[in-house]
Amino acid sequence: MVAEMISEETGADMFEVIPEDDHYPITYSELTDVAKQEQNDNARPAYVGEVPDLSQYSIIFIGAPVWWGDWPMIMYTFFENNKEGLAGKTLIPFSTHEGSGLSGFDKKLYSACPDATVLDGLAIRGNDCQNDQDSVRESVNAWISGLGYF
Repeated sequence: MVAEMISEETGADMFEVIPEDDHYPITYSELTDVAKQEQNDNARPAYVGEVPDLSQYSIIFIGAPVWWGDWPMIMYTFFENNKEGLAGKTLIPFSTHEGSGLSGFDKKLYSACPDATVLDGLAIRGNDCQNDQDSVRESVNAWISGLGYF
């Protein structure tokens, strides 16, 4: 939902990182268990689809829900598979969360993509996405305006 709002505001193209083996449970508590296990295993789940040619972009927004204080492990698959394409780009992280904020997404993104410039990100409560979309849209638009690129 936040990605769609960013795309609407900036005119950005979108690519969704979707797991090849989507075995993830729906309930929050079960999903957090899977997330923790993936972290413990240092998993690199595969994703479906071809990533667009990143050479055509200078700024890339990258977002995900916070999983146990970190990017979902599938995002590390994405970062590693696209390290060259992300090099030299301006990367802008955003997250949805239920209390952990941005959870260091910016620092972890820079560690995963040290040849990129990483800007300050945005954290939005997932519950607000479901129940207060107008407020979320205002936050997203204010954040994008503050970046000075659009």
